[in-house]
Amino acid sequence: MYQFDRSSVNANSTGSYNTGTVPFTIVGDERPDWLVPESPTAPQVVVSRTTETKGSTGFNGVSFLGYMVTLSLIPYYDEVQYEDVYALSWQGETLLESRVTYSIDSYLSLYFPTPMMFMGSLNDEAAEQAVARDFITDHHKESVLATIDQQRRDFEQANPQTADEIAAYLNAGGSNSVYRPSAILRLIDLAPKTDTLAYHAANSQVPGYVDLLPARYQAWLIGPEGLRGIDLKTQLANGVDADQLLVRMLNAYPDQTGDIQSGYYTGMTRAHRELLKEAGLPDGLVDRMTNEAPSAQLLAAAKTGKLRDEDGNIRIPTEEELLEQLVRQDNLGKYMSPYTSDDVLAEWVNSAINANIGATVGTGVGAAAGAYAGEKALEQIPFVGGFLGGAVGAEIGKSVGRETAISASGGWEAIRASSDRSFDDIHSMARYLKAKYGHTGNFADAMKATRQIYPELAEALARAY
Repeated sequence: MYQFDRSSVNANSTGSYNTGTVPFTIVGDERPDWLVPESPTAPQVVVSRTTETKGSTGFNGVSFLGYMVTLSLIPYYDEVQYEDVYALSWQGETLLESRVTYSIDSYLSLYFPTPMMFMGSLNDEAAEQAVARDFITDHHKESVLATIDQQRRDFEQANPQTADEIAAYLNAGGSNSVYRPSAILRLIDLAPKTDTLAYHAANSQVPGYVDLLPARYQAWLIGPEGLRGIDLKTQLANGVDADQLLVRMLNAYPDQTGDIQSGYYTGMTRAHRELLKEAGLPDGLVDRMTNEAPSAQLLAAAKTGKLRDEDGNIRIPTEEELLEQLVRQDNLGKYMSPYTSDDVLAEWVNSAINANIGATVGTGVGAAAGAYAGEKALEQIPFVGGFLGGAVGAEIGKSVGRETAISASGGWEAIRASSDRSFDDIHSMARYLKAKYGHTGNFADAMKATRQIYPELAEALARAY
C-alpha cells in the first residue's frame, strides 16, 4: 500500500495569490489558467512540470523487526522522497523555478489487513503520485506568482531605457527573470532608422535577441559566426568565391550526436531563405543554409569541385545527382561497372553468371579446384596437395580463382570492351551499386560474379550505406 504523506511537503500555501498578469504567452504541456498573458503577441515561455526521485530512506531495521515478530500484523514501512519541479524557460534557459519536496510512504503486510492498509492506494503508487501532484499545485502557484511579482517590481525599479541600462539589467538579476524578453524587446526598439541591420548584428550575441527580431532581420543573423547571411554578403562583396564559401558551410556542420543540433542554421526557415534570395544571395549558398547534415556524397562533391551545373551556376546537387558523380561514364577507371549505362548487366557479367563461376571459385581448396577444372592451371605446380593444405595454397587459390573468373568472363580486354562505365575506387563502386541496383532481382547474382574479379568488393559492400 502506498500513501502520500502531506506532512512531508516542504512548502506552505497561504492562498495569497490566485492569478497573475505576466509578460509572456505560454507554450508546453502545462497551461495554468492562473498565468494570464498581458498580450497575445508577447514572447513565448515554456511552462513544464517534472517529478524527480530523491531516493529512499533505505532499509528500516526497526520496522522490519516489528514486521517479523508480529507476523506482519505491524506492516513493514518504507519512505521514498520526491521533488516536484515547476519551471518557466525561454530559449532553453530557465527563468523561474519552483521546487516542492514530499514523500510517499509504502507499507507491506502479507497476512493481516491492518487498518493502515486502508489509508492509501493498494498496489498503486501512481495514484498516490497523482494525489500528491494535485495537493502541491497550490504551493507551486503561490511560489511562481510571488516570484513573478518580485521580478516585476525589480524590472520597474530598474526601468532600463538605454542600451547600457538594458545591458546592465540583463547582466544582473534580469538574466533569470521572466522580464528578460521584455528588456530585449526594448533593446530592439532602440534600433536606428539607418544601418538597422548593422545595429542588430552588433547586438546579436545577446542570448535570445535574434529570436525576437522581425523575420526580415532574423534571416541575415541565423547561423554560425562567419557564415550568416550578413557575413556571406560581406565576403562575396570582398571577392571571396561562392564555391569556397559553400565548402566552408559544409565543413562547419557541427559534429554532434543526439536529436538536437545547435550552432548551425537552427531556426532558419524557408521564408528566411526566400528573403535572402530576394536580397541577392546566390541560391546555391542559401539552399545550404539548413540544419540538415550534409551527406557524404555532398562533402565529396565539394572537395572535387562538382558543385556547378552545366551553365556554371553554383547549386546543391540532388541525391540522385550526387550518386551519379560516383561513377565514370567511360571504361578508364580502375574498376569496371557490372551494369552498363542502359542499366543492364554487362556482357562479361552474364558470361560469368552463365559459367557459374561464383559457385566454384572461392578461396583455398574451392578456388584451386575451380581453377583446375576451368584451365588446369595447377598442372605445372608440384606437390599440389601440400600447397592446398596451407596458407600458401589459399593465396594461390585466391589468385588463380580470380584469374579463372577473368578468363570465364572473356578476359580483361573483353571485360573492358563490354563496359561503358567504371569507378576510381572500390568504395564508390560499392556505394553506387548498392544504392542504384540493390533492389533489383539480379543484384545478388551480379555481385557474386563481380566479387570473383574484385574480391575486395565484398567488404566494401558490407560497409556501404
